[in-house]
Amino acid sequence: MKNKSWLACVLLIALLLASCGSKGDETGGSVDSSGHVTLDFWYALGGDAGTAVENLVASFNASHSDITVIATYQGDYTTAMAKIYSAIAGQTVPNVVQVGGAPLLGTSGTIMPISDFTNNDSSFDLSLIRPAFLNYNTVGGVLWGLPFNNSVPILYYNKDLFTAAGLDPENPPKNLDELLVAARALTSSPDASGLPTQWGLNTTTDTHWFLSAMILENGGQIVNADENQMLYNSPAAVAMLQVWSDWVNTYKVMPANQHQEALSDFLAGKLGMLIGSTSVVTSVQSQATFSVGTAMFPAVGINRQVPLGGGSLAIFKNEDTRITAASWEFVKFMVSPDNSLYLTSHTGYIPIYADALDTPEIQALIASTPVRAAAYDSLPFAISIPVFSALGNSDLALRNAVQKVELGAATPQQALDDAKDSVDHAILTQFQTTP
Repeated sequence: MKNKSWLACVLLIALLLASCGSKGDETGGSVDSSGHVTLDFWYALGGDAGTAVENLVASFNASHSDITVIATYQGDYTTAMAKIYSAIAGQTVPNVVQVGGAPLLGTSGTIMPISDFTNNDSSFDLSLIRPAFLNYNTVGGVLWGLPFNNSVPILYYNKDLFTAAGLDPENPPKNLDELLVAARALTSSPDASGLPTQWGLNTTTDTHWFLSAMILENGGQIVNADENQMLYNSPAAVAMLQVWSDWVNTYKVMPANQHQEALSDFLAGKLGMLIGSTSVVTSVQSQATFSVGTAMFPAVGINRQVPLGGGSLAIFKNEDTRITAASWEFVKFMVSPDNSLYLTSHTGYIPIYADALDTPEIQALIASTPVRAAAYDSLPFAISIPVFSALGNSDLALRNAVQKVELGAATPQQALDDAKDSVDHAILTQFQTTP
C-alpha cells in the first residue's frame, strides 16, 4: 500500500477516543430552515488530480439544488490524515473525506460503514466494482470506504536512452531478469568520482510498496491470516530483498538511498528506468523532454500480482440523518461510472469498475496516449495487501529494511528479521493497551 506510515497511529487514536468517551457527533455540515444541506468535504489530491476533484465537486453542486459541498484541500495524505486525527480528537470532523487509509478510520468509531448505505440503495451496485478495490477498503470484514483514486506500480523508461544503449524501446523488460539486463546496459561507466553519470534503475520513495509487490509475486506473504504476525522474513521474501540489494551493491545499477531524487533524475534524463505509481503518468509525460515508455511492474514468476495504492471516500457519523443522506448522495456521485472515467481520463489513476476497459473512453485514451496502457494492463492482476492495524508500522519497517541493505548495514535476512520483530512488537503492544 502506497505511502501510509501514518496508519500506525489509527488504533492508538481509537483507544484514546474510547477513553475520553467520544461521541463522534459534533461534525461539520449544516441544514438551513428550507432543508438545504451544506457539506464539508476534505480531500488530499493536488495538481491535476486536485483540479479534477474540484471539477467533480462543481458538477455535483450544479446538479443538486438541495445540497452544496464545500471542498477543502488538506495537503498530501500524511498532512491530511494528521488534520483528520486532530479533528477526531476535537470532534470537529468533516462530513466526507478523501484520503489514503480512510478504511482504517473505522476503528476510531467515527465513520459509518458504507454498507449502511449500499444495503439500502438499489441504485448503487457494488458488484460492478472490481473485488480488489473493495478489499482495499475493508477492515475487520466491514466495508468502510469506497474506492476513488487508486493506482498501481508500473515501470517508466526513457525510450531515447534505450535506443542509445542498443535496447529495443518497444520491448521493455517484462520480468526481473530482463530488468537487470536493461539496467546494466543503461548504467554508464563511472566518472572520476567513481559513480555513474547515468543510472539504469531507481524507484520512487514508496520502496515498501514495490518490495511488497516483489514478495507477493514470489509467493511470499506480508502478514498471517490472524494479522498478528508478519511473514516477510520468509525465504521467498528474503530472496526478493536480496535481488534489490544486488541492484545496488553487486551490479551497481541503482544508487543507494536516493529515492527522493529518482523522479527528478528520470525527468532530467539521468535515469534509464523508474519504478513508480501510475498516479504520476500524466505529469511525467508532460514534463519529460524525451520519449517516455511504460510497462507493467516486472514479473517475478508466473503468479503476477500488483498491489493497489491510492485513496478512498469515507462518511463521518452525524446525528442528523439529512446530513448523512446527503453525504451518501455526494459519495455515490463521485464514484459513479461516469465520474470514475472522468477522474481516470484526467489523471493517472485507474478505473474501479470491472467493465471500464471496454468503454470507448478508455479505448480512445489508450489509442491516443499509449503510456496509459501499462496501468490498464495491470488491472486484472491488481490485489489488495491486507489492511490491518499495524500496516503503517509495516510500511515503515519495510522501508527501513530496504535502506539498511542498500547502505550495507544489514543482510536481507537480518533486515527483514528486524522488520518483523519491530512490527510484531507493535501489534502486541497495541492489543495489550487498554484505555
